[in-house]
Amino acid sequence: MKKRGISHIEVILSFVLFITAVGFGLYLFNSGDGTRIVSTTISYAFREIEKNTSTSLEFFSVNVNGALIMSGEIALNFSGVTGDTTILTYDGRILNSSRGGTNGELIYISSQNWVGEDFIYVVFGEEFSEDTLSETAEHNETYYRIGSSEAREVISERKFKMLNQAYYADYRGLKSQSNFNLPDRADFGFSLEFDNGDSIVAENSIPDNFEIFSEKKRVEVLREDGSVTFADLIVKVW
Repeated sequence: MKKRGISHIEVILSFVLFITAVGFGLYLFNSGDGTRIVSTTISYAFREIEKNTSTSLEFFSVNVNGALIMSGEIALNFSGVTGDTTILTYDGRILNSSRGGTNGELIYISSQNWVGEDFIYVVFGEEFSEDTLSETAEHNETYYRIGSSEAREVISERKFKMLNQAYYADYRGLKSQSNFNLPDRADFGFSLEFDNGDSIVAENSIPDNFEIFSEKKRVEVLREDGSVTFADLIVKVW
């Protein structure tokens, strides 16, 4: 039996198939590597943004016996708890408040009408601006009962605005080793979008031919007015 040699056409076809297989393999490899870089960059950006903009709050739930309160101002005893305060009603309204007493143990709270005000939060943190009240109310234990407490890490709107300013002032420096340490080949932007339409956006111009990857995370935010609400934290990578 005679052995048939390989024809030129078969050689060419074999070569084409080889190049196609290698090219496809490289494409898959690069695509996977790119996906990993994007995923890692977004995760790292979320972590660094939250680390640079978070603040600690301690919430105390307080049951109020509004039917007994005759005046507009009451005093609550929070001896041993440090920090400035804000007072939130159950529906999120802010009540005027200030600290007083011999050692700052009393929290003075003012409301136009305590009737029907059955529940409030006394929140301690480092970023609150307290009001100056008369601090003449006497402490009356029958007016209230302190319930459970909870510590939370939330996003500070004030710190987020500072990070926003740093983004535009020195973007490359923000990505450097001493800050975010993101890869040179990846650019990023971020924003905080509130349900009422307010937003804080840090985002450089994105070239038209670049693919954009983004992820969104629901976060709790301490606003500059002392209220606490939810917003969407969005990170984009391109």
